[in-house]
Amino acid sequence: GTNLLYIRVSTFDAKVTKSVRREIKKSLGWVKGIVLDLRANPGGNLNQAIGLTNLFVSSGIIVSQKSKNKSESGVARATKRGTFSKIPLVTLVNGGSASASEIVSGALQDHKRSIIIGEKTFGKGSVQVVKGIDKYGKPMSRGNKKAIGALKITIARYYLPSGRTIQAKGITPDIIVENGKVSLRETSQFGLKEAELKKHLEEELQKIDGKKSTVSKKSKNQKIITKKDILNDLQLKSAIDTLKVITIVNKKLK
Repeated sequence: GTNLLYIRVSTFDAKVTKSVRREIKKSLGWVKGIVLDLRANPGGNLNQAIGLTNLFVSSGIIVSQKSKNKSESGVARATKRGTFSKIPLVTLVNGGSASASEIVSGALQDHKRSIIIGEKTFGKGSVQVVKGIDKYGKPMSRGNKKAIGALKITIARYYLPSGRTIQAKGITPDIIVENGKVSLRETSQFGLKEAELKKHLEEELQKIDGKKSTVSKKSKNQKIITKKDILNDLQLKSAIDTLKVITIVNKKLK
């Protein structure tokens, strides 16, 4: 009944942007808000991180890569085409969200396009290559027969739209929420009594109008987030509650 779309991205493979775009398009008739879950996402394809961010941001810088070598430097900018810039968005992150996940969540935060909820991210904002080293400790081709070891070298760093770096700092959420279950007061019986009363009223109303209540069916490939799922995930509940507030505020401002 909340009309919210939950999108979980576990890694940035080559199909992320296309898949997310397809799911949002299918939901345009009813969606009132989106939860983008990037928790425990270690990263992946940089272009997919840029593409995913571009689904929600229509202009400006998404990420820049700066290096002493000009060929390894560059700026990725958002484009207006195919952007879902009006749908309220909340993004979930935690300590396992790294690299591409931090680029997406950081860019969305800088553009004020999404509220970020959860825990501080990992802090992996550098571009690294593995080089071989000779007996004097100097870098050389990794495949060189004279190489006696290997060395990981940072050749560039990623910078977010505001100019801040992710490296060793990570993304600090707008709302810090530790992982855990929703705490329910065992002494309170009102929720149970209210549910019983509602069921009783529905049964009485059916007797009056002679109609049976209908339950909407979900499609085979659709995962409905249940109340139990939400109660077992405090961060997800916080994201859903935040989207509800945004939706209410937007209605009042119209």
